[in-house]
Amino acid sequence: MAGGPLIPGLKEFDGPKRGVPAIVWWLLAVVVLAGLSVVFLGVFMGSGPLRSLGLVTDQLEPVAYRPTTDGRVIQVAVAVPPEGLCETYPVDVEAVETAASVSISASVTSLRNSSCARTMAGEGEVWVDVFLATDLASRPLVKASDGRELPRQTAANLGG
Repeated sequence: MAGGPLIPGLKEFDGPKRGVPAIVWWLLAVVVLAGLSVVFLGVFMGSGPLRSLGLVTDQLEPVAYRPTTDGRVIQVAVAVPPEGLCETYPVDVEAVETAASVSISASVTSLRNSSCARTMAGEGEVWVDVFLATDLASRPLVKASDGRELPRQTAANLGG
């Protein structure tokens, strides 16, 4: 046998090229860009599956309550912060019920980069309806933050 390769033009010990096909790099780039756009939309636009990254929740102070004609519905007064509230973001009041008491917490959730016109600045309070699972009866309402009892407003001293 001669000293050359078995097939002319092919070196005997050349193996196949082991590079990654270009389509894999393009698919990887598309996946990375899609992931970055989802994170961007969540953080800066407040939409998509990562919406919570673009939201800010501020705790508010419940200050009083008043009963309604329905024993399972009460109204809770929430103090308006000095900078005011945006009308587009509702005040959320959560009631955690036990057999002995009802714990009340209030918050407002807004977009991180919100630039709405703040209203109600300097106004004392906002009344929010709260729906209970059972009648209030004689259970006291307490603040979730410090455990203090909320005062009950009557017809003589309604504030809002």
